[in-house]
Amino acid sequence: MPLRIIGGDLRRRLLRTPQTRDTRPYTDRVRQVVFDRLGDRVEGSRVADIFAGVGTMGLESISRGASSCVFIEGDRRVHECLRENVATLAADHPTVCWKTDIHRTSFRPTGADECLPYSLVFLDPPYAQCPLFEGKQPLAKCMVRLAKPEATADNVLVILRTPEHFEFSATAQWQIHDHWRISTMNLWLLHKEAIADSANALPSAEQQTSETSPADQNDSGGA
Repeated sequence: MPLRIIGGDLRRRLLRTPQTRDTRPYTDRVRQVVFDRLGDRVEGSRVADIFAGVGTMGLESISRGASSCVFIEGDRRVHECLRENVATLAADHPTVCWKTDIHRTSFRPTGADECLPYSLVFLDPPYAQCPLFEGKQPLAKCMVRLAKPEATADNVLVILRTPEHFEFSATAQWQIHDHWRISTMNLWLLHKEAIADSANALPSAEQQTSETSPADQNDSGGA
């Protein structure tokens, strides 16, 4: 099935995808659930799409009013598709397509000052890498760097996607604001500061309910 933008100004625009099984795009239905729950949080946000794949979540955010997006992807073939999609759909927006080693990155590309610090982050590692969030392993160290004020705003919201059987644990830098279980995945909403009483707070899973269609049961992740 062709991959497309499902909402906002770029609705129905198609995305180029590589001839590989290495990417795991969110299904249309799951993306709709995510952006419905984010609501007004997207408009005007400075987005980072980490493990961006072909740019699905970052471009969906641009389509819905985000002010900028930094797309970070390490795979060469996937990055070629990402660059083409961003050039085609978001040429008029401040964007950066950054091919880098995500395990070592500072998350702050050169010349991207207007895109920083991030206020909304989509973090979508390959499922096999999720154990690397534990202890002092590479993705755990990434989360420490991502929490630096030069990279993320105090009120940043991070949406981390993991497989259904992986449990993310809060750290000294990141607290779990909410947890959504959708289809065969977990979505963890992480923040650096208490936002429950702020204007940027999101309704919790108990406050919102959603249904997943049978097609969503085949979704293994998103890029």
